[in-house]
Amino acid sequence: MAVTDDDLEYLRRCVDLAREALDGGDEPFGSLLVDQNGSVRFQDHNRVKDGDATRHPEFAIARWAVDHLTPGDRARAT
Repeated sequence: MAVTDDDLEYLRRCVDLAREALDGGDEPFGSLLVDQNGSVRFQDHNRVKDGDATRHPEFAIARWAVDHLTPGDRARAT
């Protein structure tokens, strides 16, 4: 599977989010949740600097998805 222009755009946004985390004194991680149509549904960056290891962006995405997407939509998202 080839990397698409959209994939590169998503990766650039993750890097931007990671930079935001780093600028805020946190470890540089950023994540997106993209639906089956290519729309970014949720995004976040690392927020663990205060000691709460559950504040990784992947956890935030999972919590958001449970509250806002159907199981089918979650299964088709990346």
